[in-house]
Amino acid sequence: MAYLQDVYAANLNAVCHSGGELRLRPNETWAYREHSFMQNKFYFITGGRCRITVAGKTYIGEAGTWFFIPAGTRHSYTSFAGEPLQKQWIHFDLYPNADMAQMLGLPLLVQVEAGDPAYALFDKLTAANGSQRLTDRLDAKAYLLQLMARYVAIASADEDVGGEEEERIQRLLAYIHEHLDERLSNDELAAQCHLHPTHFIRYFRGRTGQTPAKYVAERRIEAAKRLLEETALPVAVIMDRVGLQEPSHFARLFRKQYALTPTEYRRQFRAERKKYD
Repeated sequence: MAYLQDVYAANLNAVCHSGGELRLRPNETWAYREHSFMQNKFYFITGGRCRITVAGKTYIGEAGTWFFIPAGTRHSYTSFAGEPLQKQWIHFDLYPNADMAQMLGLPLLVQVEAGDPAYALFDKLTAANGSQRLTDRLDAKAYLLQLMARYVAIASADEDVGGEEEERIQRLLAYIHEHLDERLSNDELAAQCHLHPTHFIRYFRGRTGQTPAKYVAERRIEAAKRLLEETALPVAVIMDRVGLQEPSHFARLFRKQYALTPTEYRRQFRAERKKYD
């Protein structure tokens, strides 16, 4: 828990890119084939029903069902023919991105009781996010963080975090995030945990579900994504800042994670942002 309080939460940046309310009439449909998306998603069903498949598992959403679909997760969705549907939706980025869901073991959905503060928070965020005023944009960021906190509270995720082993892996993940521009070998990371390199790889995979190399590569690409969105830095400079040297390797990793080259992603992101600016 110390890592979440002292490092992760202190450095967390939440950005709502788009959102709103969807109200389908009985003769309308809401559907999309399986795909992955570059941002996180909240789908909060407030009326009617829908079917959402996430990471190969299908769920039925109805009034009070709140879905959290992390960025890059394969998913599809469809409404039921002839039935109305009402939902709130948000596309947003968290940076650091993947760690909160992973470390807290957040579920893909929670059930929200009538009258829960989440209902009002979604309404407030939708209203604030549609404004151009600085105060409303700041409010939108605050409401998004409150929604994240509410989701964690409903999921009771805080109860699952703790213990010496959890603190050790959290300290290591903090170290990785703080040194992405450096060469992070297995030997060096193992030393941070006071483990033998051979045992370290098994330990890391057991705690995160990924090899150290894959985890580090994904965090580097996430960091590059944020720099592409928030700065006008040349791609070569961004590569250096995230510890990647070969342009072809960087482009391949980025395309694998986001289905676009870095240049294509920056162009698409700017075009999407203009729609809401």
